[in-house]
Amino acid sequence: MKNTLIILTILVLTNCTHKENNSIIGKEFQKFKQIKALANYTKVSDTVIYENNIEAKHGILHIRKQTNNMVIFKSIIQDSTDNLTYKILDTLVISNLKKSEFISIRYCVTDNNNDENIIAIVDKTDSLRIQNIKKVWKANTTSKKIEKVTNIDKIECFNEWYPD
Repeated sequence: MKNTLIILTILVLTNCTHKENNSIIGKEFQKFKQIKALANYTKVSDTVIYENNIEAKHGILHIRKQTNNMVIFKSIIQDSTDNLTYKILDTLVISNLKKSEFISIRYCVTDNNNDENIIAIVDKTDSLRIQNIKKVWKANTTSKKIEKVTNIDKIECFNEWYPD
């Protein structure tokens, strides 16, 4: 009985001190700074994913605060008066990139097919083709998740900063 009382007390205390889940998944916004947790971030890039649709249904927002980069996979909701609202489906946090690295979004292809939803950490280069791809993820519009890509052999990325 004494052990049961101790266990019950621990469970009650744990529940009282348990922090509320502060996830931003599922939150909706028109401007990302409307979400308190993102208010101190600055936008790096924002792109849409059309796939085979006439209108974009998803997007990828890249924001940064100091050494933390956050990639937000979002759905795009358009009302009858063409106002857009975004819903956060998933996030990817990338911290402490090296000075020689950057995040490339939408500038990679798989087997020569343009993949609008590829997110990659790559080495900076002065050439058009990026030689060193470090990590790759894909914003999966079916699962609504950002998924790590393990086989990057057939992925090729291009330098978005390369002069035309």
